[in-house]
Amino acid sequence: MSDNFEMYGAQEGWEHPDVGDLVEIASRSSLKTEIGVVVEPNEYIKNDHLWAQVLLDNGKMKVLPKRELKVIQRGEG
Repeated sequence: MSDNFEMYGAQEGWEHPDVGDLVEIASRSSLKTEIGVVVEPNEYIKNDHLWAQVLLDNGKMKVLPKRELKVIQRGEG
């Protein structure tokens, strides 16, 4: 997948998150951040390249715009 940040509405230097990547999600409403792993997308977003499904460290699942995800560590594979 392309790292073309402009296509995703992200800032320069942004890295495209892939399945298996450890990512950080910054909350816009507070200073806290969440950590999670990008998982295979559900059937509703699997054809939408702008969104990712993330399993958070607290066990919750979220669907978020890829531009809001910061890759901390690449998954193996």
